[in-house]
Amino acid sequence: MELQCPSYDYVMEMTWAEFQIRSFGYRRMKEREELLTREIAWASLTGSHYNSKNLPKTKDKFWRIGSKPTVKNERMNEAIKKAQEEYFKAKKQLK
Repeated sequence: MELQCPSYDYVMEMTWAEFQIRSFGYRRMKEREELLTREIAWASLTGSHYNSKNLPKTKDKFWRIGSKPTVKNERMNEAIKKAQEEYFKAKKQLK
């Protein structure tokens, strides 16, 4: 029912691409509902709050919706690998 299909047989006969499109649409609808819920929660939190120092600064920090893409930094990865190698070398010397 979430995919707005009339029956189970209809779902079984659809192509994978059509299923993915319907699945994407369903996730987008749920995200919109969650955004509306967040707006209501944010308004109720900030509207009656007397100590603004304890509030989250942004709505996203208050309630994150969706997955935030991570930024990969090559220099950071190299630094982590170098630190791991130094750790393993120091660990071998202790044995």
